[in-house]
Amino acid sequence: MRSKEFWQYFNSDVKPLLAARADTFEQMFVHLDQFDRPVGIIETGCTREAGNWAGDGCSTLLFDTYAKHHVGSKIYTVDLDPEATALCQQLVSTNVSVHTGDSVGYLKSLADKPPADMPYLDLLYLDSYDVDFHNPTLSAIHHLKELVAVIPLIRSETLVVVDDSPLSIIAYSNEGKFALVEPPSIGGKGKFVAEYAEQIGATKQFSSYQCGWTRMRG
Repeated sequence: MRSKEFWQYFNSDVKPLLAARADTFEQMFVHLDQFDRPVGIIETGCTREAGNWAGDGCSTLLFDTYAKHHVGSKIYTVDLDPEATALCQQLVSTNVSVHTGDSVGYLKSLADKPPADMPYLDLLYLDSYDVDFHNPTLSAIHHLKELVAVIPLIRSETLVVVDDSPLSIIAYSNEGKFALVEPPSIGGKGKFVAEYAEQIGATKQFSSYQCGWTRMRG
């Protein structure tokens, strides 16, 4: 269900600030709009700095704003850093459940006991491990572990997104500047998730600084 008010906010106030993530966040919300009901979002790695749109995307704040315009929608987010979760909790509404701890274990707990207030997982957003573009392997392994942990909740229509998975060599900072980095062979943090998606025949929805797929599970 499309909210005119949300799209006015996104297009005028936020999208111009999102740099490399602007188009892919737009596609995420277009995906959520197809559901004529409240939506469910699980995120790993919460917002750690207010106003850092270009630097990290402020995804939790964006998801919370979407939920405010789509009554009954719910977001679950997890971060290992207690300072980050404390700040995030101050910035979001009761639509967001903020948890401090290891993301893989937390996702497994959600899969074992699905939240009653989130009957559908419509968007899985993986962004909990800071990427080293010179050596993205550790972050890529971590996000594949996250996907495996939460797989029971994923449906064919669930959009699975991995942040910091560029196929270009432009890295954006919060000041809007850019720097050249060594490009990874396959998509940074999304390297192994992308390989898994290809092997099972998932549908790639977008691939730029962020990568997203549906049909990650039949």
